[in-house]
Amino acid sequence: MGRTALYQKYRSTTFEEVVGQEYVVKSIRNAVRNDKVGHAYLFCGPRGTGKTTMARLLAKSVNCENRAEAPCGHCENCIASANGSHPDIIEINAANETHVENIRELIDRARLAPMQGKYKIYIIDEVHQLSSAASSALLKTLEEPPENVIFVLATTDPQKLLPTIISRCQRFDFTSVNAYQIRDHLMKIGEKEGIYINKDAAMMIADLSEGGMRDALSIMDQCAAYTDDHITLEEIDKIYGLTTTEEKVDLIHNINTGDIEEILHKMERYEQQGLDLQRYTDGLIEILKDCTVYAGTGKKELLSILSEEQAEFLSKENTSGAYLQMAQEFLETKNQFRFAVNAISCMEIRCLKLLNDQNRTAAAEPVIVRQSAPKPVVKRAAEVVEKPAEITPEPPQQTSEKTVEEPEEKPTEIQSEPVTENHAGMNISEPEILTSDKIVELLVQCNKQAKIDTENTFMHVSDEVTLEDQKYLVLLNQAKIAAAGKDCAVLTVHSQAVANRINDPLMNEQLYFFLQRTAQIEKMLYAVPESVYQDAVRLFVEKRKAGTLPQPCAIQKYAQEVIKELTPEEKVISLFGKENVTIIGGN
Repeated sequence: MGRTALYQKYRSTTFEEVVGQEYVVKSIRNAVRNDKVGHAYLFCGPRGTGKTTMARLLAKSVNCENRAEAPCGHCENCIASANGSHPDIIEINAANETHVENIRELIDRARLAPMQGKYKIYIIDEVHQLSSAASSALLKTLEEPPENVIFVLATTDPQKLLPTIISRCQRFDFTSVNAYQIRDHLMKIGEKEGIYINKDAAMMIADLSEGGMRDALSIMDQCAAYTDDHITLEEIDKIYGLTTTEEKVDLIHNINTGDIEEILHKMERYEQQGLDLQRYTDGLIEILKDCTVYAGTGKKELLSILSEEQAEFLSKENTSGAYLQMAQEFLETKNQFRFAVNAISCMEIRCLKLLNDQNRTAAAEPVIVRQSAPKPVVKRAAEVVEKPAEITPEPPQQTSEKTVEEPEEKPTEIQSEPVTENHAGMNISEPEILTSDKIVELLVQCNKQAKIDTENTFMHVSDEVTLEDQKYLVLLNQAKIAAAGKDCAVLTVHSQAVANRINDPLMNEQLYFFLQRTAQIEKMLYAVPESVYQDAVRLFVEKRKAGTLPQPCAIQKYAQEVIKELTPEEKVISLFGKENVTIIGGN
């Protein structure tokens, strides 16, 4: 006789040995010991979660001669039940005996008294596969059950059963077994069987089993045979076409760094290996979840997959918001695998899209151009300025202060650019860091209806914009409208860096006219990190209760865009770019 499989050898023989399903175990054991056993039970749940095992334990317990410790395991009935020779315990697989004749024969035999034990127990597995006529016949018996007969129905698909059958049974729903419980159980069996298996390998098998203890033991059996009873994570990866966490981290690193060639090489190798892309994508999503959590909190104890070193490495390469977006993209990809002709190509395209999104985000960063001398710039609402002296107008005290304290200071990038004056005639400076007090001054002029109107209008910003305007969409997609008033909108973002980018005077002006063109929104935008906004909201509530809310701050919109005829010099600059044009003469 061949070796007994682990799932058969270690099938639970007592209630204490059952792993998981605590509420089912407690309910059945109490019913047996208190003599409150029902005439029909329905055990529902995924495969390999213990339905048949629990049915056998129930059958064994109700006929046990020692009620207080049922099943005792040493009385005549318990021994016969364990050997599978008890005449009053009948198991039927409904997948093989689906016809009404089979059920009628069962019903006729059910009317006979038990031969050895107190009860006659019928265990009907996969009961949902009974034919319609057989189900109706079974229903009639459940309505008027014979004395001392117990029916235990087991199914993975209860919705296919007649509702009238379900209503006449005590229903118990079995859930997938916790992965940590499976891991610990596998390690205990490994010790008993002389099989080496560490925690990581046991956890990987638990994940592969998807909550089914029987599947976990079968996988362990297979891995033990392949590895000569020395199961490691690497060997499991080879058997099931998986990859290590390190390889997944490396793919995310390739996306962050824009390494297209390495990404394509990886996908080609995975296709040759026959990689399980569903599980691979699940692993990527778990890692990206860890990245998002660690980048936002910096707490290693919240990591579930990554080591602290791996999390630290990835957190330096990208933001928590970017990793969350990646996770959402891969989740969409996983859902598309079942419809894709070539799943690897689907994965390649998603990786390239993520890489392209990274490039577009980088392109949206403010670019500072150093120039040796000012050059003519096309102004929409102001005249072309050729000399920095004409730019203007800083207050005299600021000019004198700079002249006295920093006489040798080189012109900054903004000072060297004539665009330091915006449409409203205001001087451009560094992005303003909005304080809680400043946000409160904005919130007092905001209202719920304005926010709703702005959100509804914002939906009309089309994705089909020009390539030049794509950078505005990328930036605005990282923000959420938190509050809005007649002339302003407060946006919340995931980091101060993104807030600075939106509040940058030049970018802020461009965003203003972009929204004006595409969605007819004419509001000044103010961006703040989510945490700063929440602090401001708390301050707003405190001031409102105390009656000390400030007056709304004055908001000055940008002047209307003016389209004017370009001079020959401006047309050349527009065609070739100002960085490629030097004006060497002119009036």
